[in-house]
Amino acid sequence: MSSSSAVLVVAYMRDEHILKYLPIFNSEGVTDLYIALDAPMDSALSLKQDAMLANLAQHFAKYDFNVWLWSREQNLGPAVSVYTAIDWFFQFEPEGIILEDDLHFDTDFLKFANKCLSDFKEEGQVWMISGNQFFENPNGNQNLRFSHYPLIWGWATWREKWLEIRSSIVTSDVKSLGFPRSPQVSFWRIGRRRALTGKIDAWDIPLVSQMWQKDRLCVLPPKNLVSNVGADSHSTHTAKPEWPLMQPVKRIEITDQKYATVVLTDVCQIDDLLSSKFYKIKFRHLFLPIYAPVVDFFTQRKFNEPLVNRIKSVQIPENRVSIHE
Repeated sequence: MSSSSAVLVVAYMRDEHILKYLPIFNSEGVTDLYIALDAPMDSALSLKQDAMLANLAQHFAKYDFNVWLWSREQNLGPAVSVYTAIDWFFQFEPEGIILEDDLHFDTDFLKFANKCLSDFKEEGQVWMISGNQFFENPNGNQNLRFSHYPLIWGWATWREKWLEIRSSIVTSDVKSLGFPRSPQVSFWRIGRRRALTGKIDAWDIPLVSQMWQKDRLCVLPPKNLVSNVGADSHSTHTAKPEWPLMQPVKRIEITDQKYATVVLTDVCQIDDLLSSKFYKIKFRHLFLPIYAPVVDFFTQRKFNEPLVNRIKSVQIPENRVSIHE
């Protein structure tokens, strides 16, 4: 049996997907599984979550890996839940794979993530590895792609890189510096400001902004290895099963040969595709700094406190607690 880096699952109410992960973790030699569970929003969901945990505990007993649980006492929402879960995870692990409870993947994703964690550990420009590929390589070749966009439906990183990511986000200024030079810069600057000030509940938008600003990269596989299947009532941003949700999971050949380093032409190509096709950034977004403040003035703020303050208010456990305790 091969060995795998530790895995973190940031979860809420979907035990049916987590149960499908377990045999994959077992076959790939995962020894430590961390589950960070956000608290329910009401008493009815609390009863459902208690039943979910009891069901999971019964199934975990069938496997040899350790299962560490952090069950939150109050609902944190997606952004704070993800940030603090990863902080907790990297207190104990030097590197790892990060999932949510609404994904579908196979063993190839774990193999790919583990190989890239080894191959790109010393590559300072690479902040993370993704299992997503929405634009496959032409001619079916097996070359990696690189992007300034962090595709986070199944990803991996290192403790040192996470600390760098986190520091860059929590210390970034919400003020815009001059008029943006492109629609992309404008789009992500405004999105970052909205997320950091509590206007919206999103953890990945500030990450995108910082990756572009600092010229940091995400490694993408040649084919799609993880699918987001979470278009349901528990979703915050993916309520409808629209592209690129529900993408087929494919197989790739993984050899012992070390992956090649960054190819800048590929970065520009995949960035352009993701900007136009996935995020749908258009020329009109160049003028967001002009009309976004007006829109925001008439839009209710989701949180009274800024994102950074909400993250700091969460006390992260210094110890690991087994799900069986």
